[in-house]
Formats: sequence, C-alpha cells, structure tokens
Amino acid sequence: MDMTLILTAICKDDIFVCADTRYEDKKWSGGYKDGFDKIYKFDSYPLIIFNHGVNQFNERYWDSFCLEYEKLGGWKGKNLDLISEDFRSFIEGNVLRQLDFNMKTWPNDVNGRKSGFVVCGKNSEKNELEIYEYFWNPKPEPPQNFPWKGVRLNGFGTGYDNYLKNDVSNFIDWKAFNQTQIKRELEKLFSLARERKNSKGGKEFSDNCIVKSIMQ
Repeated sequence: MDMTLILTAICKDDIFVCADTRYEDKKWSGGYKDGFDKIYKFDSYPLIIFNHGVNQFNERYWDSFCLEYEKLGGWKGKNLDLISEDFRSFIEGNVLRQLDFNMKTWPNDVNGRKSGFVVCGKNSEKNELEIYEYFWNPKPEPPQNFPWKGVRLNGFGTGYDNYLKNDVSNFIDWKAFNQTQIKRELEKLFSLARERKNSKGGKEFSDNCIVKSIMQ
C-alpha cells in the first residue's frame, strides 16, 4: 500500500511529476505488481492528481475516482484552491471508509491507515503554479491540508524516504529550471534512487518511471 517513489517539482514555468509504477496488494503473488500509471492528468485542464499510501477504496483504484470526478465537471470555473477542496469533499468518504476497514482488518499494518492525494495545477486567478496535498493519518479524522508555499520539490513514498530524502535538497536550484531541464533532473534523481535501491536489494518501487507535466 505504500510501495512507491514519487517526485514532484515546480520550475519557473511548469509542474512535473515523476512516479514509479509499482503497487502493493496482499492478493498478488509476491505482494506487488509493476506497470501502473500513478499520475492522473486531466484532458482539458492543466491539472494533475496523484495518490500515495493506500490506493484502493472499495476495490476501486484511486484513478477511477479521478476519472469520475473529471467527467462530473464540478471543477469547471473554479480556481485551483477551490478545485482541491472540491476534490477532497468528493474523495473523502471513500478514503475514510477504507482506512477504517483496514485498521479493523489489519490493526498492525501502519501503512494501511495512511492515504494522500496531491492536486497540482495552475491557479488561473493568481496566474501561479500551486500544489495542494490532503493526507489522512492515522484514523478517520479531518485530513491534514498541506498547501505548498515556497516548496519547489517534494517526495512521497518509502522509496523517497529510504533513498533520497536526506540529501535531495543538495542537488538542484529548481527555480531556475525550465521544462526540459526539470524533467531531466527528476529522471536523474529517480535513477539515483533506483541504483541505491538495487544495490541493497530493495523492493520499495519499480525500476521504471513515468513523467508528466501539467503544461505539456
């Protein structure tokens, strides 16, 4: 439920998300599978949503909820801060029910009680790139809300915590980067984490990644 490495960065003209493709599930042989796209990008609006932690809610993967939310169209005509609040209201009931089920079914599984959604996009009213995170942990309570203020790079998942978190800030002046540069640097960081993981025989995330941007 928390096998992942996701990197999100704001450069001067875009937001990029780099994510591995591994999901964990107790029902699968070995406990995990690769090949999943963890980045949901809207077709007709500069908006990306991704999930970390628990990713299935009543047997539905998180991205099916994103697709439903996009089709409903309640986000239209809203600025990004209001979109993030609207999406939180849309997804929250499903998240809380699943976390409550997980805690009762697997009381010793700490990862089974954590789930987060991150909304990345452009606030048309302010003409600014913004990111909002909603994170539920460790029990059904109102989620913690983390609007990014002044943060240019953030990471999510056990892969980030184990292999990049302690030194990633030493690498890059993110504000100076354009779209081409930021994509390349995120891929470099992912490769560094992969090398460290494989040297230790880790399984926290897949060897391949997907990179998407809100503006491209």
